[in-house]
Amino acid sequence: LPCPTFLFPPLPFLALSFILLSTLPFHSPSIPQPSPTFPSCGHRYIQGKIVGGMDALERKWPWQVSVQYRGFHVCGGSIINEYWILSAAHCFDRDKSIEAFDIYVGLVDLRFAGSHTQWFEVNKVIVHPTYEVYHPVGGDIALVQLKSRIVFSDSVLPVCIAPPDVNLHNVTCWSTGWGLISPQGHIPDKLQEAQIPLISLPLCQLLYGHLSYIMLDMLCAGDIRNMRTVCEGDSGGPLVCEFNHTWLQVGVVSWGRGCTYPLYPAVYARVSYFSKWIHYYIEHTPLPSQPLPALSLVLGTTISIPVTILAVLSMW
Repeated sequence: LPCPTFLFPPLPFLALSFILLSTLPFHSPSIPQPSPTFPSCGHRYIQGKIVGGMDALERKWPWQVSVQYRGFHVCGGSIINEYWILSAAHCFDRDKSIEAFDIYVGLVDLRFAGSHTQWFEVNKVIVHPTYEVYHPVGGDIALVQLKSRIVFSDSVLPVCIAPPDVNLHNVTCWSTGWGLISPQGHIPDKLQEAQIPLISLPLCQLLYGHLSYIMLDMLCAGDIRNMRTVCEGDSGGPLVCEFNHTWLQVGVVSWGRGCTYPLYPAVYARVSYFSKWIHYYIEHTPLPSQPLPALSLVLGTTISIPVTILAVLSMW
């Protein structure tokens, strides 16, 4: 089959199409233990059912990140410890200046910062080496080191990295980001969420029609039963699943066919495939010299300055 044009280049904003969960072998994964100096990863400090409201939303997905380039939201990401963000490699193309990127945590509304919002400059971006080899298909994952550390709160917390031995079956998974709700719509100001089932690689390969399109370092998710779409969602954003009240990040938003192709699942970088690489570089990369956040809005004062002037689908 001819190579589909949607793969060149990969979409910076993913179309979340949905499909049914296939049967996979299951066993409980080993939950990674955080450093004693860090709070426990993968936990949310909320009580009761989330019914809406800014505070509830902030606490519901406390690891969500907005990656902004020259003042515009361009990608999502996730907090994995106090100095590191996990995102997609294609969000940081070589022609983009590192100094022009900003990272926002504790942010729910793209228009305004809240009392828990923090802003950071990027110190270093580490792209997985296979991204250069298989671009634009495989290895689409990147580590982003901040110039200063994140101050954790009940609204700003790290997610756990899925270990290599994780098997996914009958788990609740969610994808989050600031994405279109329909092809003709606009980017919502507030963070969006979608519960989606996972599918196996063989089924995903069958749907895309060519084995080489879907690689072992990828994960597919979607649901065609209800024909639901979240349309264009942020590349680099997290796909997280709950295991015994602990949330593991299993995927990083990578690419997809778009809202007009609802029969195709969304494709993510498989976090468990890269987990050893992630932990190695976090442990062996020197930390920046600054001990405190470059700008912290965690002092309890809500401000009303705009965080972005306009959210755009793509800056490249």
